[in-house]
Amino acid sequence: MQKRLVWDLPVRLFHWILAVCLVIQWFTAEVFEDAMDFHFYLGYFILGLIIFRLIWGFIGTKYARFSSFIAGPKAMIHYIKCLIKKQDTSTIGHNPVGGLMLPLVLILVGIQATTGLFSTNEIVHSGPYYQTVSDSVQSVLQWLHHKTFSFLWIFIAIHIAVILWYKFALKHNLVSPMFHGKKVVTEQQSIAHSQILKAIVLAIIVAVFVFWLVEIAPPIPEVDFYY
Repeated sequence: MQKRLVWDLPVRLFHWILAVCLVIQWFTAEVFEDAMDFHFYLGYFILGLIIFRLIWGFIGTKYARFSSFIAGPKAMIHYIKCLIKKQDTSTIGHNPVGGLMLPLVLILVGIQATTGLFSTNEIVHSGPYYQTVSDSVQSVLQWLHHKTFSFLWIFIAIHIAVILWYKFALKHNLVSPMFHGKKVVTEQQSIAHSQILKAIVLAIIVAVFVFWLVEIAPPIPEVDFYY
């Protein structure tokens, strides 16, 4: 066997772009001053990334599809036992446990991006749907927006710990294939190409939808005049 394509380019780009965006979002919210405009626009971009990946999970290449890696509890327990015993746990696509992490991250980031549409920094900047809900709903959504990021850091820490465990305990490199997309598999196990044209069409559709969602669909806020 030789190294052949397993991870398509859209999956790899999504992985690394999302990772960079989450780090930047933290800095724009917690470190940089006067970066809230960028924080909001990057949040809209992240929302587009999540929508793209969710759809790609149904129409993408073999190992990008949820049907190829969403496993039941029995498979996950067996995999964890093998992992603890340092037995061979190599898989072509996502392993049964990693296959669970991706949907959880998508859900958390999705909640983060969606609640951002209803959030405000209580000074100048507000999401496009901030004024469409009551004060009590706004409070709940803003609480979720802040708290889900804490859970995201936990998952990121677990993700990095697992990568290090694979690297040093199992001598299995998970990072390199996410750059070049290749693993040592048979020709039948590999994918022929990354379906770039389909991904580009989907990305354009998602971009148009997100633009409509944040720029066209939101109602015009009412302006109170005081005399």
